[in-house]
Amino acid sequence: MDAVHSTVPITRTDRELMKRFTVIALFLLFLTAAFSHLFRFYTRRLEDFSGPARWIWASHQVSRNEPVVFFAAREFNLPKTRLFTHVKIFADPEYALWFNGRELAGRRGGDDARNLDMYDVSALARTGRNRILVAVRSTSGVGGLIASVDTAVEQENVVVTDDTWKIYRQWNDTLPLHDTGPAQRPMVLGEPPLGRWHYLTPAQANIDPAVSKIVKPLRALTYRATIPTVKIVDGVAVAVKEPVRATAFDFGFTSGRVRLTLEGHQPVPPVVKFRLANVREEFNVTESTIWSTPFAQGERSITEPDRQRFRYVIVFGGRATAEVVQ
Repeated sequence: MDAVHSTVPITRTDRELMKRFTVIALFLLFLTAAFSHLFRFYTRRLEDFSGPARWIWASHQVSRNEPVVFFAAREFNLPKTRLFTHVKIFADPEYALWFNGRELAGRRGGDDARNLDMYDVSALARTGRNRILVAVRSTSGVGGLIASVDTAVEQENVVVTDDTWKIYRQWNDTLPLHDTGPAQRPMVLGEPPLGRWHYLTPAQANIDPAVSKIVKPLRALTYRATIPTVKIVDGVAVAVKEPVRATAFDFGFTSGRVRLTLEGHQPVPPVVKFRLANVREEFNVTESTIWSTPFAQGERSITEPDRQRFRYVIVFGGRATAEVVQ
């Protein structure tokens, strides 16, 4: 018995649906290809600036929400035939940079900081052995560091941040010149684009001039102040105002970078809180920006990276004194 085959005719409505599905599929394919192209383009664009550098950080349990200070070091050789020597760097939330023993500059970042700082260190570079050191500070223990050194227009990256760098958790005055004490391997966070840093925008950065003068305060005024803080009450974070001792160091009107020096022996490295003011009426203004600077083991003095103009440096808690570096 012959099998009976029947066909269902394709209606005009079915043809229209098939056309629509085909157009949608082609559009999605085009969109995917375009996104992939843009991703490769911008990733390559970032690599043009930082090479195959990776985001690194000190080995640390982030969930502990404790301050972290570390010093990332790398020694490397520079060839005799080089057009220039550029250091490109970004660290969140704060860094200070040394090259061949000289402190060059630093930056205190923020949520809007997205610049890859580019320093021309050609005058300090030498054929053969060179050394880069980066101090990184985070009051919350969270952050990232990325850096590279290149010597030619075609991006000959001599060194980039990766797992070959050395991480020091204790400061030594000779650390900008050579390795000293026990070192750790860094934790590699990943390659760009990563997390909130996404894509960085390159920006020419200036090297700070050599220190010419240290300005001492004219006088120091001690008073009681309140600063905003967060306390955990029954497992809930509550914003409160905490009474503390404050010392206002009066420099007259001046400009420069604040240098904080610890008072006495403090076995546990503290976090020093301070802010700036221009008139005495601002002493108890709690809405003003308060900076927190964590110290590392072995550190006695820290020079803030940003140059500013002010009259008073107000230090909270009586843990440090202030000077101005010019």
